Amino acid sequence: SDGKTLRLRADPLVEFLRKGLVPPPREQRDLTEEERRGKGVFESPKTQCATCHVPASGFTDRSAVALRGFKALPFFSEDPKREYKVPSLLYVAGTAPYYHDGSVLTLEDLVNNNADRMGHTSHLSADDRAALVAYLKTL
Repeated sequence: SDGKTLRLRADPLVEFLRKGLVPPPREQRDLTEEERRGKGVFESPKTQCATCHVPASGFTDRSAVALRGFKALPFFSEDPKREYKVPSLLYVAGTAPYYHDGSVLTLEDLVNNNADRMGHTSHLSADDRAALVAYLKTL
């Protein structure tokens, strides 16, 4: 190959190495009333979302947590360790599917069917769950 072809392939890599991953642009705006309510739900000691997804450290505490209440999908073996690092929730609205195995397709399904496996959300009303989802989509 000639130097020109090599340069065409190398330039994007050089730019990435210099800049790293750049987050997508985000519209800066005030939270809506529903999103503010969802933030309150997220930060509530009763739900404990912010215990592991700590806002001050990129919405994660970077700990490894054993998942409860999950069964292996068909054709997959159970993971004997069953510990996973708490992921950041930044840009979570664009990272579907969810859970360690990709078994949940939407944030709405994740929050509505959580069954207290992550945080304590089973006591939430449908409106509080919708508000929590609306807030998560702003992260």
